[in-house]
Amino acid sequence: MSLYTVTIENRTYRVNIFGNRCTVNDELVDAKVVPLNRNGLHLLQRGKQALELFLSAHEADTYQMHMLGGKRIVSRVTTRTRKHAQPGATDGQAAALAAPMHGLVVDVAALPGDTVEKGQTLVVLESMKMQMQLCSPRRGRIARIAVQPGSQVEKGALLVQFE
Repeated sequence: MSLYTVTIENRTYRVNIFGNRCTVNDELVDAKVVPLNRNGLHLLQRGKQALELFLSAHEADTYQMHMLGGKRIVSRVTTRTRKHAQPGATDGQAAALAAPMHGLVVDVAALPGDTVEKGQTLVVLESMKMQMQLCSPRRGRIARIAVQPGSQVEKGALLVQFE
């Protein structure tokens, strides 16, 4: 299950995707997104309506979305994968950093025992020729690094474990 915050024209929506089902602000929506190529072009299907959209990585956990077919809307999509907050987290702090998508680990910028700041880049992940800097969700000490450069990871895989 993935939880996203989507902002379109200064309006914010909570989008929850689980399997083939999707809710927007807790209302079930009959929609799906189908990738058309590896360059970010997708097809958004809702009932009999279909729109092309382009998703591009903007910064860590943030994408820009351009909808084609008439009106162009620029949006920020911020991912919040539930696996980021694992058991053992206190006061809303994530106990681990998990991969938001499958990809190749390009760089690991921390070591076990390091104290890191919230927002500090910990891992660089590459998927579909785009690199994404994955940042620390909180200040804390790293207990374990579960990956190394050159590793292939699946969505949700443990990358960094905090003490």
